[in-house]
Amino acid sequence: MRNTIIALTWVILFILFGVYIDSKVETFCIDYTKDVQATYEVIHDENWDEADKKLDDLVKKLDRQKDFWLKVLDHQYYDDLNLELGLAKNAVYCKNKIRGLESLEKVESILQNLMADEKCNWNYIF
Repeated sequence: MRNTIIALTWVILFILFGVYIDSKVETFCIDYTKDVQATYEVIHDENWDEADKKLDDLVKKLDRQKDFWLKVLDHQYYDDLNLELGLAKNAVYCKNKIRGLESLEKVESILQNLMADEKCNWNYIF
């Protein structure tokens, strides 16, 4: 009987951890998408100095949260986000509006895929 209670406790803890991670992923993706959309508007208006600052803030925000996300998420998402943000920074440096907007659209797509793939992911339980 004691082993059954211990096993049920662990199952409940794993499920609660999965729900917690799901909530954190959704919050992160929504907040980060809002920041990306704000940067998109700045690049669209060709305000290059402000766009560079906003992209620096996006990269710093992602780096601050790196330790937590690399423990629970697929590393490919983090690598793709860093790649596209780097390409967007390069496009802003070269004042290439089309390439900068394209990279930010890819970042939004990656965030949407991340949110959809990690929603109720069974890997957190098993």
